[in-house]
Amino acid sequence: MIRRHVMGKEGMTLALAAALAMAAVAFFCAAPQSLGGDMGICLPSPNRWGMTPLGGWIFNLSALLVATVTLYFFNKQFTVVQGSDTVLTGMFIFTACSNVWVSGILTSSGIMALANLICLSVLFGCWQKHNATQEMFLIATILAVGSMFQYAFIFMTPVYLLGAMMLKCFNFRCLVAYLMGLAAPYWVAVGLGIVSVDAFTMPTFTNLFDGFASRSGLLVGMLNVAVTAFIGLILAFNNGVRLYAGNTQRRLYNMVVDLLGVACVMCMLLDFNNMVAYMATLYMITAFQLANLFALWHVHRGGLWLFMLSLLYVAAYLIMILG
Repeated sequence: MIRRHVMGKEGMTLALAAALAMAAVAFFCAAPQSLGGDMGICLPSPNRWGMTPLGGWIFNLSALLVATVTLYFFNKQFTVVQGSDTVLTGMFIFTACSNVWVSGILTSSGIMALANLICLSVLFGCWQKHNATQEMFLIATILAVGSMFQYAFIFMTPVYLLGAMMLKCFNFRCLVAYLMGLAAPYWVAVGLGIVSVDAFTMPTFTNLFDGFASRSGLLVGMLNVAVTAFIGLILAFNNGVRLYAGNTQRRLYNMVVDLLGVACVMCMLLDFNNMVAYMATLYMITAFQLANLFALWHVHRGGLWLFMLSLLYVAAYLIMILG
């Protein structure tokens, strides 16, 4: 059954324009404050790369845009969401840029979302593959390199192990390759003298509320994330009903995406002071759920519901900016 497009190319254009506008206003007018906790295990985190504020903002926005384009080709290749509607890419970039902590200042959030998307691409390419040692080594290496700059990458490692088991491409050799991939970047960095042993640090836990003049903006930003997580969770259960009766490969792909979303929510609760690192990935996972909603179910006046949801994100954004 062919579904009518809810967003389409025109909607994608509007979503992208709105996202760029929100990101620009966040940087040039709001001067968003960064949250604490963003740090690497042995190398400086993105917020300490010494870039000018403008350079950091451009780099951060570029990472989000590259992730958006990658997301389009990712879904085109693996068809995690059936159909050619632009809800997936449009809602990802729109919701991500509606949070000034993600779009208005350089953090590891957009970089981590892009890295997770690349790792998912590599993993999905291993569907029922008997020997996926090279792919598992590559995924682990990406996560290990990322953890050097942002320790949150380490918490993503169990996701891809479980994902490989779900996609039936995991064995003992894959486990060995995965562990070697996690160790290799650190071994090379220390062996070549790029990183000294003294440079290794443990995460510094800080009070999330320190340094914020506007409590309303902070609380609304957290509410934005909480609502996004709630929507993603509810829709994941709802979409699972239709996916269970459909194509097995697509169902398992979506289960791995859901697993990544659950991991992000758990990490945000447990690693609360570093929650920004997981935000862009959470927006991406929720965009998958929204896109699946319209692809799998006949939603009456779907465009209107999507527009109303977008208005809620815009309202939260404005409160963060003005609060």
